[in-house]
Amino acid sequence: MLNSWKDQLEGFVASAGERTPTELINGIRDIGVAMGHDAGEALLNSHPELFAYRPMLTRTFIEMVHAQDVAEIRQMLEVRQPASFGQIAAKETTIGVMSSKDAYKRLDEVFEHVDFSRCTNAVMVGCGGRPFTMFRIHDQTPVFEIIGLDVVADAVETANILAAKLGYARCHAECCNGRDYDYRDAQVIYVASMVSPKSEVVSRIADTAPPDLQLVLWEPYSLARLWSERAEETLDPRLEVVGRTRVSRNMTRDVFVRFRSGAAGRPSEG
Repeated sequence: MLNSWKDQLEGFVASAGERTPTELINGIRDIGVAMGHDAGEALLNSHPELFAYRPMLTRTFIEMVHAQDVAEIRQMLEVRQPASFGQIAAKETTIGVMSSKDAYKRLDEVFEHVDFSRCTNAVMVGCGGRPFTMFRIHDQTPVFEIIGLDVVADAVETANILAAKLGYARCHAECCNGRDYDYRDAQVIYVASMVSPKSEVVSRIADTAPPDLQLVLWEPYSLARLWSERAEETLDPRLEVVGRTRVSRNMTRDVFVRFRSGAAGRPSEG
């Protein structure tokens, strides 16, 4: 049965030149949903040659997200009256796999697992120009400082414009690679799905973050691994997984990570 799904997937990817980025990514997602998330995992584990598609599909996914960002950010900047991000986020979209409203709502399970009551500093690695995670933290918690990191200067500028427009005074974004940031003041860190190289960012977090760190990794599952890296499998040995959310229709889940007992601040092995 896996070979049949492999043939279907390869046949669909072969038509990439005839499809828009959204059509290609959504079509692969539909195949993944039809076969089932666990079957998708099994397919990639038994046919690692499928990862040869990753460079092309990563570029495609980024193109799709950029188009969605441009459209939805334009809509948000046209808002005339004060409103929260959750109130003005698009109700639906035909541009990409997840509207701002869906992305904002997707974080419900994160707030069931992460304790923000003692958090004064939260960092979002890979915030993008539409930093819904930062804005959700601002809406739902009293965290004093919410910092977004991104390597794309335009995304950082747009995130800061949106934060000012919506009155999110505790949020700001910085142009910085997550591999270079000092996380010593952060009690909660969220690493976005498209951060790369994700494992190196996580090791930098382990090098510099405080012992009480709560780390959340937005990780791909099943066929989403064809355009996004998963850090869980190569997790820094100082860290351990303590929980996971359900796998979404978009073939991602949040993975909750803490330091192992007595491991904070030790140099990584190897």
